Amino acid sequence: MTHSVDRIPLKSPSPGTERFLTVHRFGTEGARPKAYLHAALHADEWPGLMALHHLVSMLDAADREGKIVGEIIVLPYANPIGMDQRQGGAVPGRYAYDGSGNFNRNWPDLSPMAAPYLGNGLTGDADADIVAFRGALKAAVADLPARSDVQHWRATLLGLSVDSDYVIDIHCDQEAQAHVYCHVEHAEIAREMAAAIDFPVVLLEEEAGGFSFDDCNAGVWRRMGGLVENGDALSMTCFACTLELRGKDDIEDDLGRSDAEGLYRFLAKRGLISGDGTALSDGPIPYRLDEVDVISSPIAGLVAFKAAVGETVAAGQVVAEVIDLTAADPLTARIPLKSSTDGLFFARNDLRLVQPGENVGKVAGRQPLAHRKKGALLEP
Repeated sequence: MTHSVDRIPLKSPSPGTERFLTVHRFGTEGARPKAYLHAALHADEWPGLMALHHLVSMLDAADREGKIVGEIIVLPYANPIGMDQRQGGAVPGRYAYDGSGNFNRNWPDLSPMAAPYLGNGLTGDADADIVAFRGALKAAVADLPARSDVQHWRATLLGLSVDSDYVIDIHCDQEAQAHVYCHVEHAEIAREMAAAIDFPVVLLEEEAGGFSFDDCNAGVWRRMGGLVENGDALSMTCFACTLELRGKDDIEDDLGRSDAEGLYRFLAKRGLISGDGTALSDGPIPYRLDEVDVISSPIAGLVAFKAAVGETVAAGQVVAEVIDLTAADPLTARIPLKSSTDGLFFARNDLRLVQPGENVGKVAGRQPLAHRKKGALLEP
């Protein structure tokens, strides 16, 4: 058996307390392919915790049968800093209290940090350059600042993930169908994942903006052009994605087990686990992220939805109304919120009392939308 469990200490936030990451390792260190999975980077998003709870047991069984081919690293929870946030019985979990912002934004661009470790550049030999670049990335991560607890935590996660072939960052939306975000070059792998887990929405991006965790791991492979010789010849060897496992309340053993089985099928299909010859469908036709209409409220008010998650809607269709609670006449208090595109209403806000500008729902369509701008496609 190769399964081991590590406990990696993080910086203590105060005297008499400690934080740590639990890391499950399967397979042989350095073996290929390598996959890294974690859940609840946004610490208020918990469906992935259930899925990975079940996946670890499945991987342990596969390990006992000698089926692990590559190296698999699983963090059943990614963010003890965010999980420690408690306000009135709720776990906010999305933003760091130290002022550094969204836990899944502003991850470092490792490309300029990795370049000096490549000396005279890359050789143009694809296999040799992949090995060299992974080494440079590991060295760059080791140079990251780790003064604060959040900085140290970020560097620790990247130290585990940055040389992986597959990085699966598991989140959830508020009320939603399962969906995945990834770079357009990885469309076919994402479709394979969708077929394995059985979800309908694949969202492709070229430059989403925000420097999320998945982009930090995958995007660096396409940012070396101009920094080192032959840097533009590097392929995007790391498939990294943000997997959204439905909505925040979709936490059940049956769902978690089903998602774990899907993740297992995906890992087997990608060559990390032997002996699973399950045939997969082609998966859904992807949507581009600039084709997704993010509908927001113009005022503060109470939301009344007129479309269900998973419903196909038309451009101009009212998907929700926001009620102005200050209106003198209730009959004129409702403002319709309409879709700008024909498509799938795949996600909506779980809050019914919203602020001006707050996102209410998302519709995935097939036409680029003028108000969706490259480099600013993710919510803050």
